Amino acid sequence: MPSWDHEDCDPAIDFEHTRLYRMMDRLEPIILEGQQDTAVRRAIDILSRRMTEHFRIEEELFTTADWDSRTVMKDDHRRLLTMLKALSDIPPADADARRSLFTSFLEALQRHDSDVDAPLFRMHH
Repeated sequence: MPSWDHEDCDPAIDFEHTRLYRMMDRLEPIILEGQQDTAVRRAIDILSRRMTEHFRIEEELFTTADWDSRTVMKDDHRRLLTMLKALSDIPPADADARRSLFTSFLEALQRHDSDVDAPLFRMHH
């Protein structure tokens, strides 16, 4: 599981990322190993709603970004949410496909945090 370790960022965004990753730590085993359709779907739904809220917070906090930076951020957000939507469309019984897409999602999220969020929210612009 990726983690947020960008201590030089704005405290509000640092707190938000830490909170998000804690929640993802709890949901990951259900998403990857869950056997009950309802539990898997519920975990993915919770994560999707939380990610949507997380991205809304990021976009509201970063109001000083130039247009290109905001566009990159929003495009990444849409791409990540699309991955979660695709994850929710995988039948819960198809654990291999779920594991593969969730792993790809986590890798894309880690890249987003390192390449987009950390530079944009760094305390020393």
